[in-house]
Order: sequence, then C-alpha cells, then structure tokens
Amino acid sequence: MHMLHRWWTQPSDFAWTTAYHRTNPILQRAHIAVGIWCLLYSALCVLAAHTPAGIGEPSEYAAGYMLAGIAGIVGAAWIRGPWPSETVSKMFVVYLEASSAGALLMLSDPMVALPCAAALGVNGSYIAAFHSPKLFFGHQSWAIVISGILFTRAVTAPDADVVLASAYLVMLTLVLFSAPILTQSLLVLLRRDAATAFFDPLTGLRNRRGLAAALTETLPAGGSAAVVVIDIDNFKKVNDRYGHAQGDAVLRRTASAISGTFAAPAITARTGGEEFAVLTFVEPAAAFAFADTLRIALADGVGSDPAVTVSIGIAHTTANTLPASYDQVCRWADTAMYAAKRAGGNTIVTNTNPEGAFPC
Repeated sequence: MHMLHRWWTQPSDFAWTTAYHRTNPILQRAHIAVGIWCLLYSALCVLAAHTPAGIGEPSEYAAGYMLAGIAGIVGAAWIRGPWPSETVSKMFVVYLEASSAGALLMLSDPMVALPCAAALGVNGSYIAAFHSPKLFFGHQSWAIVISGILFTRAVTAPDADVVLASAYLVMLTLVLFSAPILTQSLLVLLRRDAATAFFDPLTGLRNRRGLAAALTETLPAGGSAAVVVIDIDNFKKVNDRYGHAQGDAVLRRTASAISGTFAAPAITARTGGEEFAVLTFVEPAAAFAFADTLRIALADGVGSDPAVTVSIGIAHTTANTLPASYDQVCRWADTAMYAAKRAGGNTIVTNTNPEGAFPC
C-alpha cells in the first residue's frame, strides 16, 4: 500500500519533462513524432469510411471525416511546434480520448473494433511520458470502459465468436494494462531520479546542468536580465576551523538566503563548491538592490555561527538575448566577483567589460 501511495502521489513536472526533451538531441524532435501519429490517425479515419467493416452509417461519414480533419490540423500543429503548455497538453489528452473512443464506437464490425482498441495504448504512452499517475489512471479507467463496451458488442452480435472475442480481450489486457502500468511506474521513477540530476542535493538549488537546462526554458520576454555570481569569502577557513558539517550548514544557509532574496522567476543555482549564480529579470538598479540585501543579511549573520560574507559580481544583458549570450555575460559577472574579492570581500561589483574575463 505504501508503494501504491507513493506512485499515486508522485507529481508530474511537465515543464521539466518538456525541457529535458528540448535539450536532448534524440528527444528534441519528439513533437514531430506526435504530429506524425496524429496524421496517421487522420488517415485511419479516412480509411475507416471506405471499408464495409468501418464506419457503417452514411450519417456517420461526416463525423469520420471531421475526426480526420481535426487530427490533421492537430498533427500539423505538433509538427510545427513548439511544445505546448501543460494546460494545452491536457486538452490534447482529452481530445485523444474522446476522438479515439468515438472512432472505435462508429466501426460497424465489432470483431474489427475490439482489437482496434489497442490504439488506446498510444494515448497511454503519451500520458505516461508527460503527465501524472492520476491522469494515467484516468486514461486506464477510460480504456476499461471502452474495451468493455466493445467486448460486449462483440459477444452479443449475431453469430458471435465468443472465443475469438475473448482472445482479443486477453490481448487488450496485455497491450493496454499490464505492460503500460509497469512502463508508467518505471517512467515515474526514472523521471524523479533524472530530475535530481539537475539539482544540488545539499542546497536544493539547481546545479550547473540544471542552470543550463533553465536557459532552454521559456524566459521572460523583453526587459533587462542580470547574471549574479556569488562567492562565500574565506570559506576554506570555515571548513578548517568548524569542520565540514558546519561548512555544509553555511552553504545551506547561504542558498536559503539567495533563494529567499531572488524570488521566481529568478533562477538560482550552486555552480561550484562555495559559488552560486542567479539569473534575474529586473532592471540593473533592482538587481543591485537585491544583491545588497543579500550581502547585508549574510554579513549581519543574526543567529548564525559562523557568520559569513560574500563577494558578488553582476553583469547585465537583455532577457531576449540571455540564452545566446549567457556564457559571455557570466564571464563578465565572474570577473566582477573576483574584483569584489580583491577589494576585500563583502562587496558588490558590477561589470559589463569583458576584458580580463575569467571562465564561468
């Protein structure tokens, strides 16, 4: 029961999943595969209207062609891209479930319709890959209802072949339920483990890989952006004097202060041992003010033992150009941070000059 509860309550991170697809060379074109599937479904609807075992009533032909037309439009939208939002993706799932069921129920020969219900497994694969166990459970329940209706029609039809219908039902059980449930459970676990690879386990902030992935996500359009590089002053002395356990506590406290000061949509990360980076989408004066708030809070160290100071470097750009110019702007911010260290620490330096830049 505990494992079932963990599976049921496992959240889906649609934004992370789609970002992972966009950054993976193999998966970044997966939306084209979804679009092609929709186009194939459109072709199946047209073919079903031109076979005696397909759409039986002339009045249903229009519905079949309408399903084909909608599937063609949806497929073209997927191929054109980009990835949809989570809300649009859920609407796509509803469309898949309704249109697939409608097409199956319109087939005149129940012994043809029953095995064709295996197509619902394609819907389940999409849901398992991108959405939560709850939505997947809803799909499975819907598949049971549709399969039950089709099986009932097959065994109650004149001259019904009950044995063949039962064989089809066993096949559907394997295709729609047994394998997909195991696959979905595995995907949930893999997604959770893969997501942790983008975050620093000590502080909970993004790591370098997570920061790089964030640059591929939808960033605020227009306006200013800043890269803020933060480094704890004399951190080695903290470890040497108080031990690594206390050093870890300092890192967690600093990370908490950073994430508390730079709220979303700012992106925060731990990029090295005692070094942190922030991508924030505010005007230069506001970025400096936030950084100064952080510097003062850490330097005051109320209730903290030991109190620490930080050196902060800031470099500015525009939000629209940040994904392409990040490496350069980060080098500028890193140069500014080292200038703050040379000034004695507990200092903020703003730098937009690339000369003498350090690698970030």
